[in-house]
Amino acid sequence: MTIISYSVLIEFTYGEWNPNNETNKRERQVTYKTVSQSILGTNTLTCREKQTLEVDKPHLMYVLSTEVYNEGMKYTDAFYVATKFCMVQCDSEHSSLRVTAEIRYIKSVYGFIKTFIEKNSHTYIENGVNEQVRRLEKQQKTQIKPKSTIKSLSIIKQDSQESIIPEIIPENHIKQDTISLRESNTQIIEKTITGKGITYDIVMIIGIFLLILHIYLCYKLYSIDNALSVSDTVCFNQCKKVCFESK
Repeated sequence: MTIISYSVLIEFTYGEWNPNNETNKRERQVTYKTVSQSILGTNTLTCREKQTLEVDKPHLMYVLSTEVYNEGMKYTDAFYVATKFCMVQCDSEHSSLRVTAEIRYIKSVYGFIKTFIEKNSHTYIENGVNEQVRRLEKQQKTQIKPKSTIKSLSIIKQDSQESIIPEIIPENHIKQDTISLRESNTQIIEKTITGKGITYDIVMIIGIFLLILHIYLCYKLYSIDNALSVSDTVCFNQCKKVCFESK
């Protein structure tokens, strides 16, 4: 079972499944690199993914938990992404897949940084899940085709035994076995980075710059005010001294 939030993978390695003596569950480590593109530039992230097989019941249910830690970009050490995949076999032809994910913080982050982290993380999570759905649909189609061919050959063989003249079997009479996913559980709206999102990021960065500029100007005004106060005190003391000497 291989679950990775695919974007642009450079390299990846899979560890062996090993039992955890404390939890009695199988675990493995997966490492890979991915390219992150944002308004801050292009960065290469090194990802460490811990996979834990929570439930392993063949032909019934699989539950896989993952924790993804990223390195190579600012603030990536402040959080990690926890994802859980639950796949249940409903019958011989249908399965249900449910994916849940959340961002868990390791360090405290500021409000606008937290918004930036969550916005980009949600985009990568959704892209990864959508990629998994596409791969499952592709696998489903490859399984449908050979089964349909086998069924059509068996029907032709039966008809040839009953009649000397072979009959052409219409395609609509050939039953196709499918292994489908329930659309209610697997249909996920894929979001892409649009001009509106980029505009929002630019406005946020401009706002941060103006805030820093405002703090800097307040500091300079405070320093000038202190300097003027010291000058007034010195002048007053000098005038007072001159008055006493004249007396």
